Parts: sequence; structure tokens; C-alpha cells
Amino acid sequence: MEDEFLQAEPITADASGWRIEASYDAFNKTLDIFNLRDHKDTAERTGDYSGGRLAIGYKISPAWSVQATYWRRNLKFQKDTDNINSWQLAVHYGILVAPEGERKLTLKLSAWGDYASSLASSTTTRINGTSFSNVSIAHANDVQAQADLIYSGRLWEHNLLSGFITGGFSRVTTGDFQGTYQQGSCRFNVQAESNNMATATLVNPCQIGRATVRNLQLSANASQYGLDVDHDFHYTAPFLALGGSWRWEYKHFGVMAGYQFQYLFRNGIDDRLASHGVPQVRFNQTVGLELSYAPVKHCEVFLRAQGFQNSFVGYVPLLYNAATTSRLDKFYGLASVGVRVFGF
Repeated sequence: MEDEFLQAEPITADASGWRIEASYDAFNKTLDIFNLRDHKDTAERTGDYSGGRLAIGYKISPAWSVQATYWRRNLKFQKDTDNINSWQLAVHYGILVAPEGERKLTLKLSAWGDYASSLASSTTTRINGTSFSNVSIAHANDVQAQADLIYSGRLWEHNLLSGFITGGFSRVTTGDFQGTYQQGSCRFNVQAESNNMATATLVNPCQIGRATVRNLQLSANASQYGLDVDHDFHYTAPFLALGGSWRWEYKHFGVMAGYQFQYLFRNGIDDRLASHGVPQVRFNQTVGLELSYAPVKHCEVFLRAQGFQNSFVGYVPLLYNAATTSRLDKFYGLASVGVRVFGF
């Protein structure tokens, strides 16, 4: 959500009216110049990201402004690509503005979320000690409510300093779980529903004792396969964050650097992961750097880079579940090129 760049905008009269920002975002082997990703034992393109962002905002009055944002994200893990749609609706209220407009305290209230019709992994995935292949998680969804208190001030010419504190609440849900499970010489397609009932259907004929079994379907509690759908894939998580940014401007040029620390208090899933010896990833740190140039008044083009200590933890919450958490305790990054137009 680029929260490390939060500012108490609009801070000057030039930022009145409409504001539109669009960017193309990506990360791959070519862009990973600092080798942030761990490629050991993985395919060359594992972890590639491509997508775009469009944000439209409007300043309603001197104190109030609103913004709507949409992201399209495509994440590639080996042979699989997850397509995720993300959104945010936000309102800003200027609590305190210095008479000269050089300092401002703003409250930002927002709702945001992510949705994927399916999260898939064709490689072997270990969940609570049980191995599955061809895993698919249907209708992964997360929704967050968030409040940010942001202060921005020009302490000296050409420099803008901002700081913020954040509190919020996250809810992650999914649909059915599917995966292929091997028992002896027999392979079963296992489908577990939200009520934790599972159906296992034989994939191919196999030998059970001296008999050849060609058709078999079993119904049982998903715990027989090491699954607890309600705790492995559904959870809530209050979260806290803090951070700040510095922006330097001179004539047509601008540089911004930002930092955010976020901690999540998840209910249920982390305790279950711990009971199976799986490390929990409860926090993330993000750093960002942006270079901008204004070719004309009220228009900027920019290049942006972001680095995450624990991949998309807290950034795309639906990616954190019993099947995918092992992917997320790694460094990751994003690079963006975009344009913003404002004050019209």
C-alpha cells in the first residue's frame, strides 16, 4: 500500500482539486540488482511480480479529501501465477493546519482488501506435516479497516518531514481447499470445505493389498489429512504500524525516502503453525525510495523502489496461510514507474 510514503497531503494550495496517479509495478531477475530473493532450489522466475496501480483522489474542502485506488497484481511462483485484485477507499481529514500551510496533522481512515479467485501451487506443499501437490485455495479474500494519524512539516526550505502511526484490523477468508494426497501407492484428490469436511477421490487405479482399486471416494473430517480449514486459512489480525518519510524538492526534481514497521496480532493461525514447528512471520519492515521530475506544473513522473524484509506479509494479507507462509519469510522488492497529475 506504499504506506512508508504517507504524508499529510494536500499540504499546499497546489494540491487542491483532482489528483490522479498511475504506475506500472514489477520485480524479476533483471530488476533484482541486490539479489533480494533467495533463488536456491527454485526455478529462475520464481517470485516474479508484474502489475499496475491507479489512484484517483479529490479535495472536497480545505479539510476533507477522498481517494480510491485499484491494483492488479500478478505473482509468479515457478509454474504457477496468482492473479490478485486489490482496492482501497480512503478519506483524509485535516485536524490541524498551520496558518502558512507548512505543517499539517491529518487523520486518514481507509478500507482496503485483496481478492484472488484461486491461489495455486503445482509443486509439493507441506501443510502441518502433510505433503500435498497441485494445491488450490479458492476465493482467497482479505478486508482491512485502517486508521492513520499523519504529521507533515517543512522544517527547512525544500525539505518535508512526515511521521505516522497506524492501527487496523484485518480479516482473511477462503473458499474450498483442494490438493493431491499420496497414501501408499494411491493418490487422492482431497477437497476440504469451510466446515472442515473433506472428500478424497481416487485419481488413478492403485493396489490396496492384493486388490486393484479403480474407483474410490472417502469422506472424513479434514483433520485426517492434517487440515483445519477454519484455523489454517481463516483468521483475524489486529495490527499496528509506525514510520516516516523525508522528501527533498528543488525546482523540478524531488527525492523521497520512507520507512514502515508493522506488527500483526493474528488469532488462531500462528498458534497452530507453531504447534507444527512452522515459523510464524508476525512483522514486516518496508523501506522505499522515490525519484521524481516535474516536466510541467501539476505533473510529475517518478521511479520508485521498495524493499520488504518479509515479502508481502501485511502488504497482501491473503498470501499468509498454512500453505504459503514458508514463502514469506524472505526479502522481496518492487520497482515502479509512473506519473501523477494534480491540482486540476
